[in-house]
Amino acid sequence: MTGDVSVTGGEPPLYRVDAFPSARPQLTVEEARAQPARLLLARQGVVPFTGRAAELARLAEWRDSEKRVSVLLLHGPGGQGKTRLAARFAALSRDAGWDVLQARHASDPAPVGSAACRADTAGRGVLMVADYAERWPVTDLLELMQDAARQKGRPARVLLVARPAGMWWQPLANRLDRTGLATQQLRLRALADDPITNAGDLFAAAREQFAAALEAPGARGVAPPSVVLSSPSDFRSVLAIHMAALAAVDHVRRYPEKALTNLDTPAQFSAYLLNRERDHWQTLHANGRITTPPDAVGRAVYTAALTGAVTYQDGRAALTAIDACPDGYTAPLLTDHAVPYPSSDPHAGTVLEPLYPDVLAEDFIALTTPGHGVEDYTPDPWATGAASGLLTRKGGWSGWTRHALYTLAAASARWPHVAEHELAPLYLTRLDLMLASDDAALLGVTVLAFLPDGVLERVREQFPHPQHTDYARIAAVSAGFASKLLVDTEDPYVRAMAHLHLAARHWLAGCHDHALAAAEQALDALRPLAVDDRVMYIVSVLKERALEARGRADEAAGTS
Repeated sequence: MTGDVSVTGGEPPLYRVDAFPSARPQLTVEEARAQPARLLLARQGVVPFTGRAAELARLAEWRDSEKRVSVLLLHGPGGQGKTRLAARFAALSRDAGWDVLQARHASDPAPVGSAACRADTAGRGVLMVADYAERWPVTDLLELMQDAARQKGRPARVLLVARPAGMWWQPLANRLDRTGLATQQLRLRALADDPITNAGDLFAAAREQFAAALEAPGARGVAPPSVVLSSPSDFRSVLAIHMAALAAVDHVRRYPEKALTNLDTPAQFSAYLLNRERDHWQTLHANGRITTPPDAVGRAVYTAALTGAVTYQDGRAALTAIDACPDGYTAPLLTDHAVPYPSSDPHAGTVLEPLYPDVLAEDFIALTTPGHGVEDYTPDPWATGAASGLLTRKGGWSGWTRHALYTLAAASARWPHVAEHELAPLYLTRLDLMLASDDAALLGVTVLAFLPDGVLERVREQFPHPQHTDYARIAAVSAGFASKLLVDTEDPYVRAMAHLHLAARHWLAGCHDHALAAAEQALDALRPLAVDDRVMYIVSVLKERALEARGRADEAAGTS
């Protein structure tokens, strides 16, 4: 085969492909000082890659296996370093003679090249990397895999990068296995758990690089805040440690004689860096570079965190739907927002470039929303219900809906007040929106734990019969129901029925491993009890479900 990399992706293309980027854009000292958080971006590569020897060895073993086509899911919490690891593996694979490409969904307006790409060389094989895989519609991911399988004459590898695994991944993996495509998954552990790294070393390495980037030589010897070393559970992610280092360096540069105090949690370090963003907006407004006051810029930043980069028309519609500015002011607000947050591609015609990294954008949503209790950051009352206004605007599903639901759910996982007051009400008012989302797995397990029992029951009453909906999505949200119920009750019959209900949903979704696990838990709940009619009923239903599962498995095997 020549150097051509064949990528169809449907017509119109469902996704776009280009060479995996290797260049690292450099910030000037002035840019870094104005917005220090930009130094945290993975694509900047300010802090050299370190550790991850075991993970890189596992990825190399997967890449170099004898299989013609193989898929691996790299997953872990936000801020754990998945993107950095994928980039490092991509660079090593390129050095090893592989053609390395990146795939982006067509709904992502970032600069991603064309739907077909010519590789630089006829390499040993093709490695395709797709970040944010959990945000892709499953059918489009399947098309990506099928296109990879069409590469002839050399092996193809697809590396999917995502936060969650489990409920969205298992049905996809089952379908790929039935078509003969091998699948694996690798959960990324905290870098602080790596044998050759620790929180202190990670802080020191980041401190030196940030001090150089900010030209702050006086910060090179600053000691890590004691909380970074004494609270490993709070600072397990490499991003949390880097944020603490960046805040410490920036504070020493600005206030050489004043110690950095009262910062004890990752949320407070986020608040420090976000306040520095606000300082930049204030400076831009004061020197006349923008006409929009900082509060209005903040509302545009909040909107952008939910929508992601969008077209100009969608940007105006989003600002109107979320009530970010008075009627007729959307155009100048978009123009002013682009000064601190310019489009990643000036020729793409997109607006509302979001704040990065993603975790910082999620923290901005949470800290802007009243109810967080972080003293060093003042919320905006406008944010109460703002996300709901954006998601329930007239016209139904919008181009930004999936991104907004995912971001709101990801913020809810770490900020209970966002889950309870912003996302949970959507289950009551727009359950159809929740179930239509391809991110129902994440939504189901991150929100329901915060719902009061009365609200939970009202949501349950709205659930459609699984026969008439998407089994996988219903199973995902049902898992949240079951988890909530199992926490709240010790009644063995109730617990057994909760497990039984969940097993049924999993079977319908094709997640047979999860279904069998839930059925075994139902039996475990029943074993200590005396046999009576209720026990016999549950056992009989379990037997019935087992027969159904066996039949579905046989049918799947016959069609593969």
